[in-house]
Amino acid sequence: MFKHAAWLTLTLALVPCAAMAEPVRVALTGDYRPLTAREGEAPEESFEAGLVAMLTEGGSFHLGDGASADWRLGVGETGATYYASEAAALTATENGTKDWSALAGQTFCIRAGSPYEAAVEARFGAAARRYPSTAQALIGLKLGECSAVVDDRVLLENIAGLPEWRRYNRLLPPLDDVRVRLQVAAREPSQQQAVDEAIRAWQMDGRLAELTQHWIDEVAFQAYVLADTLDCH
Repeated sequence: MFKHAAWLTLTLALVPCAAMAEPVRVALTGDYRPLTAREGEAPEESFEAGLVAMLTEGGSFHLGDGASADWRLGVGETGATYYASEAAALTATENGTKDWSALAGQTFCIRAGSPYEAAVEARFGAAARRYPSTAQALIGLKLGECSAVVDDRVLLENIAGLPEWRRYNRLLPPLDDVRVRLQVAAREPSQQQAVDEAIRAWQMDGRLAELTQHWIDEVAFQAYVLADTLDCH
């Protein structure tokens, strides 16, 4: 039912005390994982794991089947939205792609599993070159393996502002109708209400933005490490 799901087994702080003896099962659904810094990044080292840790005040994780999850996190769920963005593109500052239509017949770098791939290929006649992580897709642009890298606006706007990306900081405008929204769905209504309230509170006090920024910074750091490694060879 839930393709490529992963269990996160943990003790949930939001569960009533009577229910705490049983671990809560959390499934990551679908193929898309935002802000992936490394190839083969384990679920317990991901952006979503950081969110779960906030909701549970810590907990241990292990992989498993997602068919009977207490919680589901990912694209196509209902409930509180913990991450949302539009598609955007980053290209070379000089002689880079001027607009989206100029991608026709060109190659764009993208993280494997991205929900933007099909839309960009169909709308602009461009060809995707897939990478195992967001950081590797970014480095593909620097290596000249594509004309632009396509990813989340919230990520690429941050990358474009870094000094090490000054030669690759031209941003194409976001595609407002090509969006991704990641949500948390709980099986029990009482738990859904608790999760929704927690995420709304973190949106208001900035903690959710801090978590997102942490993983943006991690992607930027890993891209920097990859670029530095290439410069040494």
